[in-house]
Amino acid sequence: MRLFLSLILGVLFLQCQNKSNSEIQPKELHPTGEIVALQLDDSTSNVSYSYQYHFGNGKEYFFNLKMEGNTLQIFDFSTGEKIKSLQFDLEGPNGVGGLFGFHVQSMDSIFLFNPPFGSSFYLANAEGELLKKFNYQIPEGAGSAFVHNGYMISPPVLKGSKLAVNHRFPQNPRELTPEILSSKTFGYLIDLETGETQYFNHFYPQDYLATGLKNVDFSRAQGKDKVVYSLFGDHRLYYASSYDSTLKSVDAASEFLDQTMPNFKPDAVSEEYQNYAFASSRYGSILYDSYRDVYYRFAFPSLPDASIADIRSQGNALGSFVVMVLDSDLKVITEKKFEPGKYHPDNVFIGKKGLYLSLQHPKNPENQEDLMQFELLELR
Repeated sequence: MRLFLSLILGVLFLQCQNKSNSEIQPKELHPTGEIVALQLDDSTSNVSYSYQYHFGNGKEYFFNLKMEGNTLQIFDFSTGEKIKSLQFDLEGPNGVGGLFGFHVQSMDSIFLFNPPFGSSFYLANAEGELLKKFNYQIPEGAGSAFVHNGYMISPPVLKGSKLAVNHRFPQNPRELTPEILSSKTFGYLIDLETGETQYFNHFYPQDYLATGLKNVDFSRAQGKDKVVYSLFGDHRLYYASSYDSTLKSVDAASEFLDQTMPNFKPDAVSEEYQNYAFASSRYGSILYDSYRDVYYRFAFPSLPDASIADIRSQGNALGSFVVMVLDSDLKVITEKKFEPGKYHPDNVFIGKKGLYLSLQHPKNPENQEDLMQFELLELR
């Protein structure tokens, strides 16, 4: 009996020790050297402004939108080969207008969106067949659905017959006040059956402009049990359990960013605003990794010596960037700073194996015009 109790206590001790060790050693992001290379034609840029990874029917795909040709390309993610090009008419009976963004719900349900004006969007399949046109009512004081796959990534979320989308409200950002901004919501739900819309109960924080004007762009991620928002100029994250619940906040500051987030002056000229938008401390996209139940938040440290010429030519790829990893409760697990010259932070997505970062930085010697390359980063 004593031997049995000793064995049990020994096992419990080892389990507690292992748990303690795992808590002491947080996970980190590690580049693996595993590269996915998509083979491009001569007219396709190797940096995409509208793209999506999709896992469906037991297979991995990569979608890339060529806006200039109104063409949606489909790649076999495992081989890098392009398997289809779906070209959509601009006008006529099958016209969809110019495409600006898209969302792959499944290979039979691909939503197609125009630039942020108008009040309609379309549904197609992976064969390029148009299945339906959706007309919806833009809420009073709102803008059109804003779906863009490459900037402040915020994928539409389909729940039953309702589609959650972001919008950009029609307001001069130089004339915003804390009172005006705090009355604005981040988006609305579109009923796909009736076209009716309903605002999210998710409002901008009342103190976001307390220290001055800021970029009001944001990224939204749908987690397992919460909707999460990351704002351009706010260390905090905002979250709610549903679109009709009130937002709560949690501090999630990056150690690499300025403690006080910058702002811009109402009379800022173009160069001054560009310096603020691309060379000052700021946050970018937040992505939810459903395979590992974590969030990735992108952050950009200040670049005090950046020239306006470099800002205009390189944008977000100009300086270093940070990838923060947060657990399901939005607690920061780890963050990793990447120096400039290798990865392009505007092309990033989550796959089955982990986080993928573009290798198409303009100064990367491995950058090849006929390939769109991504390196796998693992959290371990």
